[in-house]
Amino acid sequence: MSLPRSPYGSTEPLDGRASLLVRPYLLAHERQVNQARRRLPLILAADFGIDLDTRVLHGVGTAR
Repeated sequence: MSLPRSPYGSTEPLDGRASLLVRPYLLAHERQVNQARRRLPLILAADFGIDLDTRVLHGVGTAR
């Protein structure tokens, strides 16, 4: 049975994709960005009457 070796003494590079560690502040930032993306169309529609739905823009989606 061999003793565990330090990764600093290894000549092979470490694979960062093999680790499932995720920084919690990155997840929190992604949640805030996604929430802001969902919230913007609602604010524009409610406050200013601007509809950002591009599926039926000037009748383009229904003309076909």
